[in-house]
Amino acid sequence: MIRSEWIKLWSVRSTWFALYVAAAGTIGLAATCALVAKTGDVEPTDALQGAVFGQSAFGVLGVLAVSSEFTTGLIRTTFATVPRRRVVIAAKAGLLFAVLVVAGEVLAFAAFLTARILFAQRGVHFSPADHDMVISVLGCGFYMAFIGMFGFCVGVLLRRTTAAVSTFFGIVFVAMGVIPALLPNAVRADAVRLTFTKVGEAMATPARTTPRTSADYVLGAGAAWGACLLYLAVSVVVPLLVVTRRDTN
Repeated sequence: MIRSEWIKLWSVRSTWFALYVAAAGTIGLAATCALVAKTGDVEPTDALQGAVFGQSAFGVLGVLAVSSEFTTGLIRTTFATVPRRRVVIAAKAGLLFAVLVVAGEVLAFAAFLTARILFAQRGVHFSPADHDMVISVLGCGFYMAFIGMFGFCVGVLLRRTTAAVSTFFGIVFVAMGVIPALLPNAVRADAVRLTFTKVGEAMATPARTTPRTSADYVLGAGAAWGACLLYLAVSVVVPLLVVTRRDTN
């Protein structure tokens, strides 16, 4: 089953294209930041700003990893071959997550090292041995992988590529950016801290040297990892529950 899903994942051009876009965006923005940022205002974690592009590409990849089969109807053949639908979805999710974690960490470290080299040429020096820098890079890569799995969850729920991609961007970048800001003051701060973007920011910035203020609405690194793992569990469990309760049309 895993071998079959591996072949499916890498046999479509969208997988390669999404990874190319993620690499170009993540590493490219890190390089751009290193070349144009004011050296007096540089944070080591600025090298990870390209994750905003990486998460978008990973999210689309997560959607396409499952929605393309539903859209073309090939999922019927898959379910006919392996009637236990949860096994199919679990295999897809497990393989995709492994690929996304490896790709996310490779891109995060590549972006960091690229920015480090370019910053050094401008007289700004930092290294992986600096305080919490490795944790920041690992957090950045893992967060991108989670966003890809959230895209996978949306793809299973909606089954149609266009609707799923639109919904993914609507939730991650629109709803989570607008709705928390409209909530009453008593709950606004906590709601903002728990949005995907802020969780990702907290995971990727433990190495930040400038102290934060309460207005930044950012969780601590440990709490952010906990929130991310909880979101990841939901993103995997929900498709497993839904897929057995409907047909494949």
